Amino acid sequence: MRQTTTPRPLRVDEVARAEAVDLVERAGDRQVVTVELHLDDGTELVLPERLGGFVANLVRSMADGAGVSTSILPDEMTTTVAADVIGISRPTLMKAIGRGEIAAHTVGTHHRLRRADVLAARDARRVTRAAAARELLESGEAFD
Repeated sequence: MRQTTTPRPLRVDEVARAEAVDLVERAGDRQVVTVELHLDDGTELVLPERLGGFVANLVRSMADGAGVSTSILPDEMTTTVAADVIGISRPTLMKAIGRGEIAAHTVGTHHRLRRADVLAARDARRVTRAAAARELLESGEAFD
């Protein structure tokens, strides 16, 4: 695998975007569980869950036509960055911190959150949202 020390821009052409759209449409609302790589020598590699999720999100972003950029999350985040990662507003995050739902510490007068805590909150939110969507779907089917 090639190692680089400087970031390289990833270019998404229309063919790659069309392939991403096709994949997302075929997947529908199902969730990616495993991503496998098949190498030219016949070797198969299964990506770890978080990396597979990253690849799935990258494909979804390509399909949406959204600009795609990546960055490494810092070990310690501001509330603005943490709220963005979790997918909630900063005021909602501050309320969750105040209720003790998400761990945070202060640096001077500012709150900071550990990356592991932010990612755990994001994952918990995804699980809760998926369960609510299933419940809504099941209750809707009961009326059919």
